[in-house]
Amino acid sequence: MKITYYILLLTIFFNFNLYGGSERLVHEMAYENSYNEALAKARKLNKPIMMVFTQEGCPYCYKFEEKTLTVESIDKEVKKYFLPLNVLRYKDKDKYPAELQPLGVPTVLFIDPKTQNVFYKSFGYKSKSEYKTELSKALELFNKN
Repeated sequence: MKITYYILLLTIFFNFNLYGGSERLVHEMAYENSYNEALAKARKLNKPIMMVFTQEGCPYCYKFEEKTLTVESIDKEVKKYFLPLNVLRYKDKDKYPAELQPLGVPTVLFIDPKTQNVFYKSFGYKSKSEYKTELSKALELFNKN
């Protein structure tokens, strides 16, 4: 009986931790989850889109969300300079252009809202300090145009 109880608890724990992460960015962190809606808002605000691709069950995606994107200092910088968008690589295929489909996750694309061109890409898990550097590089490139 105890073994069954522990297996049930572990199953619940892993389901919440591996499958709930991406929805957290949309529901709790106020990320957009539709490319077209993000594009319209980004054009009005003259901000580049920061498009985060994740996937259900991806431990590196979950780690990137938990340890980097949901940290207050990162979140403030993201929302100050970018329009954040989060989509699930396979589940949300109808919510973004097919040519943006990444080969792996997590992947972050920085997109100019005027031209819809990707001007910077970031691949894989990044720590807070590494991601701050990525954000700075992306912002610098956007401001050069």
